[in-house]
Amino acid sequence: MKETLKIGLYHRYKKEQGEDKDEGSLEFEAFVAEMMEAVRGGRTYVTRASRNYGIDIEEHTDHGLYLGLAVCADDRNPVDYGPIAVVHSQMVKRGAVGGYVATTGEFTAGAYQYADELNIELYNGDRLVELWVGSEAAEEEERTEFSPAT
Repeated sequence: MKETLKIGLYHRYKKEQGEDKDEGSLEFEAFVAEMMEAVRGGRTYVTRASRNYGIDIEEHTDHGLYLGLAVCADDRNPVDYGPIAVVHSQMVKRGAVGGYVATTGEFTAGAYQYADELNIELYNGDRLVELWVGSEAAEEEERTEFSPAT
């Protein structure tokens, strides 16, 4: 089931060949931001498609600012250290306490090693699906808890 959901996320949010990168590019970012807010409890903001220096999501928590980047990729093209470097650079520049990169696919071994030393969490497609399913279950439980008894 998780594999099917992961593939579905990729196909839902991938850019079609020839499609302008900025055109509708905030859908995946908004999906990731909504999930992070539900799971991590902060307040998220999706940055504009331009002038964000690579950062897609700002998350404000009681612990401080976290910066996120969302990459829609399939397993055949694993995400390398580049997006992690962008997040780290902006963390330093903006004084953020942490960051994350989320993808529908996988990360290279080098990406995991690079992120491990920088307080940057990596959410591969499997972990993203687990968060998604978990956030949906939590929302359903919350609705059940607060619904009037019948």
